[in-house]
Amino acid sequence: MLYVARHGETEWNKQGIITGRSDIALSEEGYQQAALLAEEVAMLEVPITKIIHSPLERARETARIVGEKNQLPMSVDERLIELDYGDYDGTSDEQPGYLKLRTQFAVRYPNGESLMDVYARIVPLLEELEQDSDNIYLLVCHNSVIRAIKNYFEPLDNEQVFNYRTPNAKLIGFDWKKIAAIIKSA
Repeated sequence: MLYVARHGETEWNKQGIITGRSDIALSEEGYQQAALLAEEVAMLEVPITKIIHSPLERARETARIVGEKNQLPMSVDERLIELDYGDYDGTSDEQPGYLKLRTQFAVRYPNGESLMDVYARIVPLLEELEQDSDNIYLLVCHNSVIRAIKNYFEPLDNEQVFNYRTPNAKLIGFDWKKIAAIIKSA
């Protein structure tokens, strides 16, 4: 089993500002969401044994709150960093140019990266974690990263990929056996 969670809310999330690589702190609501996530992790039937998080503060803080509450070791992995939205980072998420590019899996944002770039850096990490059967991981990361992870476990068509949004601090579980069955049937 692998668990993922998006970081708690930031002020930019609330305001509809694109928050790619900008290192934005959690809002008050985000801290509350992280505390609720920590409680949810504590209630899991099969406990998480390690947390890996994005280097960005919003993910790091969410992971810290969960880790402290559950006495879990944590590490950072650069591959979990949010998609680089390039010139759109820090701007409104309602811009027509951004909305058009958002639906293009392989097209890079100006001075940024594409969702395919995120997928390419996430797959090796997932393959590494799958080989470590001694641990149950929680990855604390970002919406675009979780979209790539979800597509790895549950192949989606383009529209589903781009319409998928992960709520802040929501715990999502993926089963390694499911990915093995997909690969075997291909």
